[in-house]
Formats: sequence, structure tokens, C-alpha cells
Amino acid sequence: MKKITALLCSVIFLYSQFIQAKVQYDIKNPNIVATMGELVLSADTVEMFWHAYNHPSRPITPPQAMQRIIDDALLAQHARQTLALDVLNSANKVGFANDVMLEDRATALIRKTYEKDLVTTIKLLPKGLDSLYHFNDEITEVKLENLMTLKAALMIKASPKQEAIAKKTIIANIDFSPANLTSRLKQLSLWDIYRRQNVQGRLAIHKADLNHLKGQVKQRIGSLVVLAWAEENLSSQDYSAIKQILLNEQQKTRLLESMGLHADVHDDNPALREKAKSISEEKIKQFYQTNKEEFEVVERVKVRHIRVDNQELADQVVAEIKAGLDFSAAIKKYSIADDKNAPIPGDLGWLKRSDKNRSWLHAVAFMQQAGKVSAPFRSPQNQGDIVYEILFADKRIDGHLPYTDPTVHYEASRDIALKELREEFASLQSRLRNSADIHLNQAALN
Repeated sequence: MKKITALLCSVIFLYSQFIQAKVQYDIKNPNIVATMGELVLSADTVEMFWHAYNHPSRPITPPQAMQRIIDDALLAQHARQTLALDVLNSANKVGFANDVMLEDRATALIRKTYEKDLVTTIKLLPKGLDSLYHFNDEITEVKLENLMTLKAALMIKASPKQEAIAKKTIIANIDFSPANLTSRLKQLSLWDIYRRQNVQGRLAIHKADLNHLKGQVKQRIGSLVVLAWAEENLSSQDYSAIKQILLNEQQKTRLLESMGLHADVHDDNPALREKAKSISEEKIKQFYQTNKEEFEVVERVKVRHIRVDNQELADQVVAEIKAGLDFSAAIKKYSIADDKNAPIPGDLGWLKRSDKNRSWLHAVAFMQQAGKVSAPFRSPQNQGDIVYEILFADKRIDGHLPYTDPTVHYEASRDIALKELREEFASLQSRLRNSADIHLNQAALN
């Protein structure tokens, strides 16, 4: 605790220096190090999230952890004030309900932090987790099949009627008294389990996989034990802070999504798409001239090739060429293509980007560096003889997409739009930081 308190002193100091916020040193409670709005942070809570955020590939310091917690709170508050409820409460990309995601995050965080205490609690039970619940013996494979067989093969989703029945179907009774804990739930319904499943899990239930269902019930009991233990052993202040910090993370993500700043490359991104439409031709042209290297393309490649009929031989040929065998000699020795006896053995001539009837070999050739042998490439056809091609690019001429190419307009407008969206976000974050009302514990600083 002394270590984290010392670290938190630097956190508080650095954070108060980082933003020009309204900072008041008026906290007297020794168990609280900082507050902002309804968010109350103890040293234990910050330490928990510091460990959660810290990762070998992306290490962070305690000051950065505190900064993230505060920033997320500010952004989440802004999201609640500005986003429509359906946007703020929308499900995540894989379809899990927000409350499920939040509970799972809290469970994982508490389990990781207090693993030893939780393991001890379970070990003291005569039958482990099995001591805390009873699976409903009336739930058989036949009954599960009657309840949950898919009515429509195109969607792995319970029908409204199945959902209503699942909510009334009790599959387990819960009693945490052997662990000296109190469960919020006394029974588990089939719907409690189903709504927490991914696609594979839902499909297993629709296929009446009773073993899968029983395994998921036990897993759910384990999660409920973690939460019940936390309610019993953590202060209500810390437990509330944990849930609020996780909710803030979730709502911050919804805000970033609405701003076009939290999407994978291949995801639909309406905010970015609309922003890109507003980018002027002048900005696009300037971007093109300044970043012309981003639009480099291979104009043409002068290529020779070797064709063989199996992967093993292709690998052998490449190895021999890399060991010193001349490519022309390798063509004559191994190629089964008719052009092995051409005036220039194996010559494919100039393969051009402008060729109207480009083959798959064009795509392969355009990836090669001049003067180097390629790896073997399998022909992509589904019918006919399979062959393996080995290429050697004698010359390669590079160029740039012309400004009039549609790709230039598309890529440039999106790059500019993304930059402007990030600038808008930075401006928003700065305003939120500057208006933040932060209260600190002066004793911690001393």
C-alpha cells in the first residue's frame, strides 16, 4: 500500500500539472485519494486498474493509469450528455448486451486481483462450486430440444416465443450460504445463460447440447461467486467505483464510435464516410502532392518464369537458385512450360498495370523486387492441372497513380477526414480536461 500511495502522489501531482482544471485539495478522508463528480477513487482502486491497463507490449505508468480513468470519466459524461440513448446503449460489435459485457469485465478484473482469496473461498467448500447450486434434473436433452430447436436455419437466434419460454424455464437453484455469501440471484433461467453466449454457444444450446449448458451454468455460478465475494469484502465505495470506471470505458467507446474514431479498417464507419465527403478538392490535391509516395504503384515488370508441377520440386528449385544456380539454367533444367525453349527462355515479357486482360501472374509479378527470385506460387484455378510458378523480375518500373484516379480521391479524402476527426477529438478532450472539477487529498501529497 505504501508503494502505491507514493506512486499515487506522483500521479496526482502530474495530473494536476497536466491539465488546467479546477483542482481543490479538500479531501480529508484518508481512504480517498481523488474524486471527480460521482467518481470516488481509493488507492486500491487505482492500483487495480493500473495492473489491468498495464501490458508488456503496452506498458503504462501509474500517472497514465490515473489519467486514463479521469479522461474516460470526462468523455463518458460528455457521451451521456450528447448521444441519443439508443446510440449510448447499443450492443457491441459481437452482439453482447452492455450489462453482460460490464458484468463480465468486472468479474474478470476482480477475479484477477483477488484470485488467492477467491480460490481459498472455493476450496473450503466440500464440493467446490457444486456446493452452491443444483441443476434442474427436469432439463433433459429432449426437453432442451423441444424448447430451443432453431425454427429458421438462416439465423442462430432464439425466436420471441423461445425467448419468453427460456425466461420462465428454471435450470438451476442457487444457495451461496455454504460460502457465507449472498447471491443476488436465487435461480438461473435458461435465458440467463443463453443471452451470455457467443454464436457457437447459442448454436450448442439450439442443438440441445446438455453438457455445454451444464458447463455454462457452472461457469455462471463461478462468476456470481466472484461478484458476491466482492460485494461482501470490498467497500461499497470501491465496488461502485469499479463498476463506474468500466461503464465509463464502455460509454467512451460509444462516443469514439460516433465520432468515427473507433472502428476497424474494414468496418462501416458512417462518421468517417460523411466527413470524407466534405473534404474539398483543394485539400485532396494538396494531400496528393505532399504525400505522393503513398500512391506509388508498379507500372510494369519484365519477368521470366519457371513452371513445375509440384510443391516439393518448386521448393527445391528455389533453394538451388538461392544457392547459386543461374535462373536461365534453372528454366532449361526444370520448367515444363513451352517457353523454356524460347529465344529468351521463360520470358513473359513486360507485364503492365495497364494490361486489360491481367492474369494472376500480374499480381504476383507486381509484388517482386527486381533481381530476386520469388517464392513458389500455386496456380489458383479450381479445375485443370495445378502448377507452381517461380518468377524472376529482371526490371521493374514504378510510378504513381494519377491524381484523377478514383483511388487517390478515396484514400486521400479518408486520410484527411481521419486527421480532422482526431483533431476535433483532441480539442474536445482539452476542453473537458480544462473544465474538470477535481478534488484531491492533500495529505497524500505530503
